[in-house]
Formats: sequence, C-alpha cells, structure tokens
Amino acid sequence: MPTLYEWLVFIHILTAAVWIGGGVYAAVLTARVQRSDDPNAVTRMAADAEWIGMRVFMPATIILLLSGIYAVVEGPWEFSQAWISIGFTVWILSFVVGAGYFGPESKRIAQLSAERGPGDPDVQARIKRVTALSHVELLLLVIVVFVMVTKPGL
Repeated sequence: MPTLYEWLVFIHILTAAVWIGGGVYAAVLTARVQRSDDPNAVTRMAADAEWIGMRVFMPATIILLLSGIYAVVEGPWEFSQAWISIGFTVWILSFVVGAGYFGPESKRIAQLSAERGPGDPDVQARIKRVTALSHVELLLLVIVVFVMVTKPGL
C-alpha cells in the first residue's frame, strides 16, 4: 500500500502532467488555428482557452502547489533546498501570469475576434503576444520538471 508521501508525490506529478501537457496542447492548437481557414477558429480557441484555464489549469496548479508543500512536510526535504525554491518561484510567476494575464487576455481576444474578425491587426498582435509568453512559460515549466527530477545541490 502506498504511503501518504507516495500518494502526495503521485498527485503532484499528475497535476504537473496536466499543466504541462495542457501547455503543449495549447501551443500546438494555437499553431494549427493560426493556419486555419476557419474564420471562427480563433474566437473559439480563445474562448476555450479562458474556460479551460479557469476550470482545469487553475485547479491543477493549486493542487500541484498544495501536494508539493505537503510532500515536503511529509518527506525528507527542506523548503530551503534550491530545487524546491526554484519550483516555488516558477509556480508563483506562472500562476500570476496565468490568472492575471492569460485568462483575461484570452477572453479579450475572443471578444475582439468576434467583434472585429480574427484577421484584425489588434487581434493578431494579441495572439502573438500570448503565444510568445506561453512558449516562455512552457519552457520554464519544462526546466522546473528537470530541476525537480535532478534535484541539483543534493
């Protein structure tokens, strides 16, 4: 039977997979939608991104944080270890950017796209900004996974 610590690590890894997998999926979907002939694809994708972000990514990231904190408490780790501090730092940054920028901006893109059309220069500029920032965030998340696995400094 798994220990409490093993369950916490399992939940932590599972929610990390949801978060990162969702980020990879969003990057691929964005690339496809930008090349689509469907004029409504951008509007639908932006609306879906905002909906999924609030109902899947946000809860997953909160569960990820809580399970990680509890795993540190239950396991042989210390909050002062560099790999844990790196994870916290990127989590905070990603959470703030996701809740404060990605969610609201996706909603604005969906509204503007519906009003002006997906080819509108403002809509396209917003999509490019969101896409670029989401690629940076995804890279940071991959780096955190590497750090969590390798635990530098141990």
